[in-house]
Amino acid sequence: MKHIITFGTTAAALLAMAACSAQDPAQPPAQSPAPAVQQELTTKLLVSDGGTKALTVESAPSGPRVEATVAGQVSRDGAGCVILLGNDGTDWTLIFPAGTSLDGEAAVLPDGSALTRGDQVRLDGTRIPANEGASMCLNYARLLSVERAVAG
Repeated sequence: MKHIITFGTTAAALLAMAACSAQDPAQPPAQSPAPAVQQELTTKLLVSDGGTKALTVESAPSGPRVEATVAGQVSRDGAGCVILLGNDGTDWTLIFPAGTSLDGEAAVLPDGSALTRGDQVRLDGTRIPANEGASMCLNYARLLSVERAVAG
């Protein structure tokens, strides 16, 4: 069976669709929501000979601070970035303070504490909203700027 639509039918259908989508002139046009404000984040990437990557913050994030304490196991994501697998099942890409270094595969914070894959730790820090500046790591939506690490 062949379906034939004549110009008159097509024009009527288009007019009907236009009439349905026309706005009431008394109503202001719908506005799209304002884009989310992204915090300014300047990071430096450290890479060990073994491929472990650690992000360090070079300048304090702008915007309000949202403090967080997260416990879990230090690990690496598929890109080699140091992460924390939280006890609640979430994973956090870690951003370390300026002055952090890599000693082999361990991230050594300025206070001398070291985080090595497999360590159980509690981290105190600041949540940072999703930031494409950290896109060299797989999860740049859940970021934690580490301020203090406690083993166990």
